[in-house]
Amino acid sequence: MKKIILSFLCVFFCACFNEESVGKVGSKSIEILAKNMQGENIKLSNSKANLKVLVFFQNGCSSCLEELPRLDKFVLDNKNKIEVFAINSTDSKEVVQVIAEQLGLKNVYILKDDLKLTSQKYGIYATPTTIIIKDNLIKERILGEKPWKNIESKLVSFL
Repeated sequence: MKKIILSFLCVFFCACFNEESVGKVGSKSIEILAKNMQGENIKLSNSKANLKVLVFFQNGCSSCLEELPRLDKFVLDNKNKIEVFAINSTDSKEVVQVIAEQLGLKNVYILKDDLKLTSQKYGIYATPTTIIIKDNLIKERILGEKPWKNIESKLVSFL
């Protein structure tokens, strides 16, 4: 009986800590489980862009709030080449809507991850965390505040 229980626990923990489930660089991108401000489910797999960027943000994170408008302009300058998904799992929908309006975001998908499923799948523990995906593979994972020029040069290199 002990062997059966031990075997079950081993299989369970191996499944829970699968490397792909934490969104490591080089692994396949994971489908997001978040909704837009209209309550519609948004899927990465529906994106036609070859380059996708996930930005995990929250209210009160000044770095996040500086990065989002720059990404919005970058998307505008590179139409049909890149899509940015700004994902918030901490603030209310109303707060997220106000942030998007105040920042004038028009080219970035603003999403709510109410159940924190996408954040958990990608192993997000701090904001901002920016994940760059090309050809459905995670190419870069940028944690914390970085100079915009660094982020921009990485994005340009993947276009």
